[in-house]
Amino acid sequence: MNLFGEIMGDIIGRPAGRPYGTSGETERLFFRNFGEFLILVFLLACGSSVQAGGNERPLQREDFAYGMDLTISGNHAIYGLDIPAAVYQGCTRADLGDLRVFNASHPVPHLLRPQVSKETKRPAKALPFFPLLSERRGRSGSPPDLHIATNSQGTIIDIRQNVPGGGNQIVTAYILDTSGLEYPADWLEFAWEGQGEQFSTSVQVDASNDLNSWQTQVRLVALAELRFGGHTLLRKRIAVPQGVHRKTYLRISWPAGENGVRVTGVKAGYNRETQSFPRTMFSLTGEALPVTEQGVLRYQYDSKGFFPVDQLNIRLPEQNALSQVAVFSRADQEASWRRRASVLVYRLTVDGLNLDSGTIAIKRTTDRYWRLELEANSAIDQAPTLELGWLPGQLVFLAQGKKPYTLAYGRVGLEAAGSQVDRLLKVVDPQNEKKLVAPAQTGAQKVLGGEARLEVAQDMPWGRWLLWAVLVSGVMIVGVMALKLYREMNGQQSSL
Repeated sequence: MNLFGEIMGDIIGRPAGRPYGTSGETERLFFRNFGEFLILVFLLACGSSVQAGGNERPLQREDFAYGMDLTISGNHAIYGLDIPAAVYQGCTRADLGDLRVFNASHPVPHLLRPQVSKETKRPAKALPFFPLLSERRGRSGSPPDLHIATNSQGTIIDIRQNVPGGGNQIVTAYILDTSGLEYPADWLEFAWEGQGEQFSTSVQVDASNDLNSWQTQVRLVALAELRFGGHTLLRKRIAVPQGVHRKTYLRISWPAGENGVRVTGVKAGYNRETQSFPRTMFSLTGEALPVTEQGVLRYQYDSKGFFPVDQLNIRLPEQNALSQVAVFSRADQEASWRRRASVLVYRLTVDGLNLDSGTIAIKRTTDRYWRLELEANSAIDQAPTLELGWLPGQLVFLAQGKKPYTLAYGRVGLEAAGSQVDRLLKVVDPQNEKKLVAPAQTGAQKVLGGEARLEVAQDMPWGRWLLWAVLVSGVMIVGVMALKLYREMNGQQSSL
């Protein structure tokens, strides 16, 4: 501090008439004192930063906006739970990095991991099918005489019918032979011919083990091939919730046979996932955006969270409507929009049955904002309902320390925490992991630090204030020194 005192004394204490010396000596004195002064300012700044950094304290529950009480039972080392929806909406990071698990006093190691569905590559299998004939409506006669022969494995080897009426026979149903299936199938897919420009029909699926007693599995589902406004709507697949099992015979009613439409092929297929987890669906209401110059209708949606979405369902507001829809999403309001899908969406009534486009599978994303764009000639004047399907991730934590345990989340600017739990689980046999990780339950969301933890802090630490004060004071001192030196040097030159 002696240098600082000398400088101040030199500025406020030296008489105005006292010379500084020669011009060269004065410049050397000025730059030497100025350099030493900058070193002093730098040391003060470093000391302030170190002292400010030393005041950081460990994280506490109140450092987060929200929390949930965790209930555990037993004395297991590791517990796990599905991440609730409120956590995805309360965190400020898409990777949920601002989440911590606390025991009674401090955070404990934890791991976040997605639930992964195992995909299969089982191809669809063609099924043998046999038409069942009947006399055309409006004619009287006895019911058809039907004889079905099977081999020892249950495979249909022959179907014979004696139908009166000669050329007035029509196909009213089909029997499917599923004996060739190795695994239970999830759906049936049909191909047909003779439908003309517009085709729709409703069918029923019955099942039997002995070809005598039949039970309904799917009641009145629509199949269609429609053309409208340059679009082709093709619906040829029927989901069978109970599965298509081997050695089970299926009977498909076929009212379209009266119009000359015949089935040309049937396949039994499998969903992409062998281990399928049900998605959680929630609906969003859209906000209309200005229509583009090309007449494209646009609607924006906010999920208010970072949900891991991999399925969509778009519900049009009006019956008997269809439109080509482009789906976009982005992480925040500053990011660019990314196309997620382009699909034909419809909501129709066919033969008294409701027909909609169903669920759309997309690549998994945690984007918060969504936008739908509908073609100009869709004649839809209200926002469609957007349903997001998501699969919650898993939270696994180490039961260190004393209870109670708390899940805390929501703190802007917090970095993600590292953990060794992932390495532990990787060396554990998958069969034993279920025994190692015990279930935990969450309570209702409660406020910890409040919404202030979700905002960027505007206050500055005292060390940073001190640093700025020193720097501003230094600039003022150097300015006064330069000004007085300039006046003294001009005074000496005028007296010569």
